Amino acid sequence: MDNVLDLIGIGIGPFNLSLAAVSEKNHTLRTRFFDEKPMFQWHSEILFPDSDMQTAFLKDLVTGVDPTSPYSFLNYLVQNGLFHAFMNTNRQVVTRKEFELYCQWVVRQMPKKLSFNFKVDSLSYDGRLFTIGNHTKQFKAKNICLGTGISPRIPACAEPYISNTCFHAKSSFLQQIDVRDKRVVIIGGGQTGVEIFRNVIKGKWGCANSVSLVSSRPNLEPLDESAFVNEYFSPNYAKEFFAVDAQLKKKIVDYQKLTSDGNTPTYLQSLYNELYYAQNVDQSTVQFRILPYRRMEGISHADNCYQIYLFNYFTLKNECLDADIVILCTGFKNSIPAFVEAIKHLIRFDQNDCFCVNRDFSVQWDGHVRNRIFVQNFSRYEHGIFEPQTSLMAWRSAVITNAISQSEIYETENFAPNFLSYAGIGL
Repeated sequence: MDNVLDLIGIGIGPFNLSLAAVSEKNHTLRTRFFDEKPMFQWHSEILFPDSDMQTAFLKDLVTGVDPTSPYSFLNYLVQNGLFHAFMNTNRQVVTRKEFELYCQWVVRQMPKKLSFNFKVDSLSYDGRLFTIGNHTKQFKAKNICLGTGISPRIPACAEPYISNTCFHAKSSFLQQIDVRDKRVVIIGGGQTGVEIFRNVIKGKWGCANSVSLVSSRPNLEPLDESAFVNEYFSPNYAKEFFAVDAQLKKKIVDYQKLTSDGNTPTYLQSLYNELYYAQNVDQSTVQFRILPYRRMEGISHADNCYQIYLFNYFTLKNECLDADIVILCTGFKNSIPAFVEAIKHLIRFDQNDCFCVNRDFSVQWDGHVRNRIFVQNFSRYEHGIFEPQTSLMAWRSAVITNAISQSEIYETENFAPNFLSYAGIGL
């Protein structure tokens, strides 16, 4: 069994890249990770120069569990001669482009462990080992980890009209658009929608006739990144949340939405300042509107023009917008990869057809206990609001590494207590 791996990771985004780096501390583990892309890219379609991370740079691939790791962001700065210049910027966060460059640097440090241009389209299990591969090659492993990322969420009413003039923001169409003299409507008031709105006004794709930002939220609501709220993104809270009654978890996570899905406050301030200047000083020729508290109810297309049907929850009236270009910033969804279908009968799912996930991020299934399927970013309503975020990815990678190693390679339990305690207290 010399050619059998301890772990195969499918997908090489930040989460599985973190696992690849963190798991190296156990030198006896044999791991390999695969991705169909030709190189590491992280939402490159929506990577604007003014797009910042929403977490501190120390919450990188590894530092949260191993600050001595050679794959830390600080080591990236040192090895590339950037440490002193970076410190002079006085920033706690980096741009998403800088984070992508850091991840690409980490990839180059592990060429034998990370395989790109390899699409996994088959998965089988024989009671002892998993076999993954495609028509060119097969690999066997004791455990697998799914880190296949997210896919665009497209409203059903928009699906018939997807084209180079009506598309999701995470699309190659965004890089190719020409908005000169066009009426642009952006659906979605989260960070991506706000960034695209700002870049349209700044003329990134030409000088638009008008741009409207439609949001179902009552306002362009800011990310809540206050100190006590940030305890949601801690191992202690994750432990307490996992023990919560399953019937309550969704309500709790939905209540916490703006701790992970709000707009960066400094970005909103910069946008407001630019809008003030454009309207009242520069007298910009681009007409712009922010339309909150409205939900898209439908869409139609005639005479090269889209009609966007809205319901205004403030006036309780129907509205209609005309557009030449519609950009959907309607978020993302988790999709279980098609190759899982072959072993799906062995896996346990909840009433929403989502994986039932154990505390160590392995799924509940009927395979042998020595073989496990780990998942990353498939457990928001099991583990908590942190799941889709980068804040705890190093800790999660350490938990998975310990589980695969069947030993405590990392300390993942004992941390200074949080100031907010949700667990029950004795009477």
